[in-house]
Amino acid sequence: MYIINRIPKNIIRNLYVILLTGFLSQHAIAQFAPAAGQPGSTALRADSSCFINWAKHCHVQRGLRQINLPDSGYASVGTAQSAIGQASTNGVVSLGDGGIATLTFDPPIADGNGFDFAIFENTFLDTFLELAFVEVSTDSQSWARFPNESLTQTKVQTAAFGFTQPTNIHNLAGKYRHPYGTPFDLKDLAMMSNIRTNEIRYVRIIDVVGSIDTLYAQRDSKNRIINDPWPTPFASSGFDLDAVGVINQAASMSSETYSHQINSPLYFNTTSNTIHVVANANTMNHPQNNDLNVYNLSGQLCFKTLIPATKTIEHSIQIPANLCAGTYIAQYKNYSIKIILTDNR
Repeated sequence: MYIINRIPKNIIRNLYVILLTGFLSQHAIAQFAPAAGQPGSTALRADSSCFINWAKHCHVQRGLRQINLPDSGYASVGTAQSAIGQASTNGVVSLGDGGIATLTFDPPIADGNGFDFAIFENTFLDTFLELAFVEVSTDSQSWARFPNESLTQTKVQTAAFGFTQPTNIHNLAGKYRHPYGTPFDLKDLAMMSNIRTNEIRYVRIIDVVGSIDTLYAQRDSKNRIINDPWPTPFASSGFDLDAVGVINQAASMSSETYSHQINSPLYFNTTSNTIHVVANANTMNHPQNNDLNVYNLSGQLCFKTLIPATKTIEHSIQIPANLCAGTYIAQYKNYSIKIILTDNR
């Protein structure tokens, strides 16, 4: 207190402004969907009925436990078999620094309404995030990487058990804690001609090394270094893949699975800019009032409406004209979909 009282007031005021500006700037750039369970989150639970299929085969190319130490050995937890089938059933496979998992799907994943598949990692905290790039392919020869962003600071290395905010991460696997998956929408790749978005037979998951050392650093789609926990010189080094769940798949699916998909309780009609809430037999027999909420990618509530407790099989909700063009998350009970509004509405 004695030292502070001797500092001129104008200097204290300037220091306060600098600190406040730094604090606000750190929060201003946190612009993506928040952690699982928070308003506007895109996280999908492993037991959600939106998942209609899972990976059929997996091939793993392990990375070193610590990429700058050739004698550190390779990650060794789990096997490729661990990533096959439903999440939370077969354990996980650790990829190591820069390790790769290639998963096969039959029928192939297809571009449908909203998110098309989700990737599950086994992190146990909302802020302990081990990240991975995600690529898809039709023929396993030509690959398209999802455009991704990391806004985490890059001046100080995130330690092996350090923290990363989900709001700083977009389109990188590992954004959400277990048992929630990070969803991906094939529409993000619609302009890429080297794949067929209605016939995705392969998903490739590549561990982000996470080091900010320029010798090993990896970068997001805007050439920013991605900073995540490193080094992790353990048997479980790198991204720990649990499973990949399919939400939309090609028409070659069985009639039972197809019926499951088209009866999804929430979908968006891009032509009429309407959200449709579809009741199943169980909810019609036991109707309840529930809110439909629409959030922007910062988690701010932009639109809310009540879905009344009636036995109507489908409700159609018009998106308000005053919502600006952009990407939003619609949530109804435990279901979430991504909706994209354009200027030519």
